[in-house]
Amino acid sequence: MAVRKAATKTTLAISTGTLAAPVTFTVTVRAAVAAGSPRGAVSIIDHGKVIETIPLAPIASNTPTYAFSDGTATLIQQPGGTPYYFGRHSVSARFVSSGTFINSSVSATFAVAQPTYTALPDGVEYETVVPGSGVAIQDGQQANVFYSGYLSKTGFLFDDSVKDGSQAFPFTLGGGDVITGFDEGTLGMEVGETRVVLIPPAEGYGSTRNGAIPKNSTLLFVITLESIS
Repeated sequence: MAVRKAATKTTLAISTGTLAAPVTFTVTVRAAVAAGSPRGAVSIIDHGKVIETIPLAPIASNTPTYAFSDGTATLIQQPGGTPYYFGRHSVSARFVSSGTFINSSVSATFAVAQPTYTALPDGVEYETVVPGSGVAIQDGQQANVFYSGYLSKTGFLFDDSVKDGSQAFPFTLGGGDVITGFDEGTLGMEVGETRVVLIPPAEGYGSTRNGAIPKNSTLLFVITLESIS
């Protein structure tokens, strides 16, 4: 005799902050109280790709109408990877049962906010989104960083350290190895710190086109200081 499966309802709550900040997914799966708490896991899916899998933990229910399980996972956006850019994004959550429950799914949206920048005299702006620790890097030292570079206006990712083999990019701070705005945005960072750095054209590539970067482009970099040499 076939076992009758219980219907479920999945909900998804998402919290995040600015660009490159962690994204926290909290899922809840409910079923009729007579069926007990749903067992299984929930996959978080973005553009057809599973980005997180959350195991569910049953919760004692004091409601007479349903039993439920929930779970939470935080997506730490990897240095040099591709963070969610500013604006609204959509993901889905798919519950996959490990018992006598019917699978269910839901979609949800979340927003990535603009940071509150600190402005430097020449127009470069920056904001720390993940703090670091230790001594701040100074001119003349070698910075080893992970980074993602965007066209500020469109969010187009023109370069990142994942494309360069996932290795930290080394340069001498203040030595002319990188554009001026990248130098200035890195100055004073501590190891482990992540900054969002907004670079006006005059401190970037100016009126010269550079590969995929049009002339007079405002650039945005997410920079993580991996180590100081």
